[in-house]
Amino acid sequence: MSSVRREPPFPPPMEFTTVTGSEAFASAALDVVSAARHQLALMSVDLDRRLFGTEAFTDSLRNFILQHRRARLRVLVHEPADAVRNSIRLVEFGRMLSSRVEFRAVPMERRKLREEYFIADERALLYRSSPDQLDAKYYADAPMVARSHLRAFEALWHESTVAREMSALGI
Repeated sequence: MSSVRREPPFPPPMEFTTVTGSEAFASAALDVVSAARHQLALMSVDLDRRLFGTEAFTDSLRNFILQHRRARLRVLVHEPADAVRNSIRLVEFGRMLSSRVEFRAVPMERRKLREEYFIADERALLYRSSPDQLDAKYYADAPMVARSHLRAFEALWHESTVAREMSALGI
């Protein structure tokens, strides 16, 4: 009797769309919000106003938060003071719904990593290696990739402190 040796199954490669330029990135960010039902996790250096400071983005987040009772948005930023200046609409929205929107500042020693990413419900992911990159990767449905980034986000979240510049009272 001969034995047949089978190769172990490998997970299929995760498909992504390359997003080029700030307009395409902003559009993909809206797609990430639309895909979310329970949680959004956003890691940004300074909440670039062209991407996260627009009325369309804030309105999309407002719809997400108000349509889903357990919805939650967590935002990690490297430069809280710059983030407030860049995305005042988002910050004000977070201040109004502080029980469901949280902002934290990345510790100084961890700010060397300049990645920016946006994760919806452990499924969708928008990622770029730094804010000055023109290209980003948008994974519409990639649970393994999204979970991997979410684990890194969670670890950094627990090391981070409340971004006082972005809190309701500014204290």
